[in-house]
Amino acid sequence: MSGPAPGPLAELWQERHLLGALVMRDLRSRYAGSSVGLAWSVASPLLQIAILTVVFSFVLDVRMNVPGDVPFPIVLAWGLFPWLGVQEGMARATTALVDGGVMIKRMAFRPGILIAQPVLAAALQQVVALTILVVAMPLLGVRLRSSVALCFLPFAVQICLTIGVGWILGVLHVYFRDTAQVVVAALQAWFYLTPIVYTLNTAPEVLQHLLLINPLCGIIEVFRALALGGPIPVGAFAWSIVASLLVLVGGARMLSRARAEIADLV
Repeated sequence: MSGPAPGPLAELWQERHLLGALVMRDLRSRYAGSSVGLAWSVASPLLQIAILTVVFSFVLDVRMNVPGDVPFPIVLAWGLFPWLGVQEGMARATTALVDGGVMIKRMAFRPGILIAQPVLAAALQQVVALTILVVAMPLLGVRLRSSVALCFLPFAVQICLTIGVGWILGVLHVYFRDTAQVVVAALQAWFYLTPIVYTLNTAPEVLQHLLLINPLCGIIEVFRALALGGPIPVGAFAWSIVASLLVLVGGARMLSRARAEIADLV
């Protein structure tokens, strides 16, 4: 890894084999000694789905407006699993540079790779969870639509958004160590500003335009439309794509400008 450093976007491709090895090492170390391995990445979300279903479906009597008689937990899962991938990815990306300070100083690891690694590890766990969900849907009497194969489209946009935000937050945390605490609080608010425990068309009309500013709104709505049916929110998803690319490019530029100082500050 000698020579002039390329931009963070180019690094992701040039160091893809190293990045893949880091992701797999992260997952192996996390589940070392576990008898079920990655299945634990599904167990915790299932518990959250059970709790949220009781609270929002039975206690608060929230109704999801989707085609067909799809059970509340299934509709919830198609919003919660992508959210958990984003949440974990951003939270861990925020502290990745500080946590990996030794690797940056002694091994000249490129910062963009260290931040992208936890994002992709969280995304891989999301893929496992969604795969199990797809397999389980027919067993639960829910029609499996062929359009579910297109879920790689919102997934790709989600990855761009999460890496871009991760680059920005990772750099900010190097300079301002309170960033991680702010991110935790912001993610809690972001959860309720994203159509996870509700669908966009069940929100009050006066709030729908405000919710559409959130790029995750279009991503999750497209996940649900592809998996469960219903119209695809083209406008919302187009904004998600634009916003994600802007954040990705902006994060790359921010990381490039801070690169020279990062090793001295972590």
